[in-house]
This record gives sequence, structure tokens and C-alpha cells, in this order.
Amino acid sequence: MEKLVSIIIPAYNTEKYIGNCIESVIKQTYHNLEVIIVNDGSEDNTLEIITKARLRDNRIVVINQENNGPSAARNAGLKICRGDYVFFLDSDDWLIPNCIEKLISIEKKKKVDIIFFDYYKNFAGKDIEHFTYKKDFYYRVGKNSALWDMRTITPWGKLYSRKCIEGIYFDEQMKTAEDVDFNFRVYKQVKSAFYVHECLLHYRILEQSAIHGYDSNVEGKFAYPIKKIYSYMKTDSLESLSAYYSFAAIAYIVICQNGVVRNNDISYTEKLKQIRSISTEEWVIDLFHNIKKINIPFSRKLIIFSSKIGLYSMMVIAATIRKKLKK
Repeated sequence: MEKLVSIIIPAYNTEKYIGNCIESVIKQTYHNLEVIIVNDGSEDNTLEIITKARLRDNRIVVINQENNGPSAARNAGLKICRGDYVFFLDSDDWLIPNCIEKLISIEKKKKVDIIFFDYYKNFAGKDIEHFTYKKDFYYRVGKNSALWDMRTITPWGKLYSRKCIEGIYFDEQMKTAEDVDFNFRVYKQVKSAFYVHECLLHYRILEQSAIHGYDSNVEGKFAYPIKKIYSYMKTDSLESLSAYYSFAAIAYIVICQNGVVRNNDISYTEKLKQIRSISTEEWVIDLFHNIKKINIPFSRKLIIFSSKIGLYSMMVIAATIRKKLKK
């Protein structure tokens, strides 16, 4: 008998996209699915669209709850799912028709705990292929550090076996980096994984995405994740150390860029002053001391190194270039 795959979809105010997302799931060429859609207190027509879809397909399970954020929504799905495998999908994204069939076929051959895959970046209706690596490959414990790559840390973009995810839930206290914390705890249970060099999902990039804009409280949002993740990742394992410091490096860049550089109400001099202040935080100093353990793209590692030696202007320059490239 075919293995059951539980697809968990958190949904909040996505009436424009949820229909397309659901259609891509129920029309999968692989049929043994449990589709759990969690309406997280939507104030638009999302719940109505989900409810109508359930009437059309009895594989759909609907959970309706007050708005508590994506972590709580995913946890609600995890608590009731029955699948041999778990697959997270955001409500504004959609799958290619044979996505699940492809992944299950690979799992039957490879017998791994997690399968990673790539996706199309969809912006303004245009798809662009996004590949993390150049070819398929295995991950084995102690053989390479690819499993902990910050570029593949999202809950979506992978098929989890039930055995490696059992009993692990998203931390609902986290306002950011909940995906990092969740996957790091899952990865500690993983013995093997496989990356397939193929785009199986359409990732919709919304213009109003908060991660790209100014957030005056971004540093506060990262305080708890940094402390918690440090507590269980600071071990003698080189993989764990590299994973933590890579996360800390990305956190530092996001805090400086989204919390300082993108603040258009302060001067260039004030931006440098604030970045200098952030760089004196104990966890950042620790990051600077362990820069060799960071495993992130060279361009971002260069920003960290520049800050370490006091060239905070590189942070401003990098953010400005990044903004122009996105136009």
C-alpha cells in the first residue's frame, strides 16, 4: 500500500492564493494524501474557500483557530497528522503536479530521513529556477555539513519522514527564526538525507514581504532564538558549532540591515553608530571570534569580517546593492 503523506498548510488572509495552492495539492499524481489546512484566524474569505474545497475532496481536513501565528498553525497540523511523511506548504505557494510522487519515488530508492528539493522563485507572475547545489547528493552524519545549510532551513522545500519529526514542534514563543530552531532540533535526529536537483515547488515572493523591510524591533525578536539555539547547539560537534555560528551570522546581518540600514529616518553616521553598538553585544563578539566556523556564502561572510575589523560601512553598502538588485 502507498505510504500516507500529510501535507500541512497554515493559512492566514490568503484568499488571493489559497485556491491555487489547494488545487495544486489535490491534483497531485500521488493520491494517498492527508491535506491538513489550518485557518489561523483569517479575516478575509480564506476559511470559506477552504471549507468549499473540503466538500470537494474528503482528503482535506480543516482546522479553524484564533490567530496565533504560523508556528501554532503548523503545530496544530502536526498534532493530528497521521502520515508516514510530513510535508509543509505555505498557502501562497503551489506544487508542480508530480511533486509528491517524485519525492516518494526517491525515498523508496534512497531510504533517507529527509529529502530536500529546489523551487521556482515566482515574482510578479514570472518563474525563475532556483538551485542550491549543482547536482543530487547524499548527506550522511559526519560526512558533510550540507544538512545544516542556512539556505535550506525553511520548513517547506523538504519531505520529512515521520520518525525524524516525531514529538518535535515549533516554538510558539519565537517571533522569528522558528524554522531554524525547529529544523536544528529535527536534524539532530537525522541519520541521512538526500538533495534532489530539481524544482518541484513554486515559491511566491510577495512585494510586501516583511523580511525585506525596516523593522524597529528586529533585534528584540532575535534575542530569544539566539539564546535558545546557542544553548543546545554549542557542543563539541563541529557540525553543530558551524550551524549555530552560521545562523548567528545571518541573524547579525538581518538585525543590522532590517533594523538599522533600512531606517530612512536616520543619517548615515547614525546608522554606523547603531551597527557599532550592536557589534558590542556579547553574542556578536563571540560570533566574530568564531568566524572561521561560519558556513555561509562568501559575500555575506565578507560583511561579517568587515564588521569584525570595524568597517561597518560594508553593511550599509551591501544592503544598498541588494536593494538595487531587487528592483
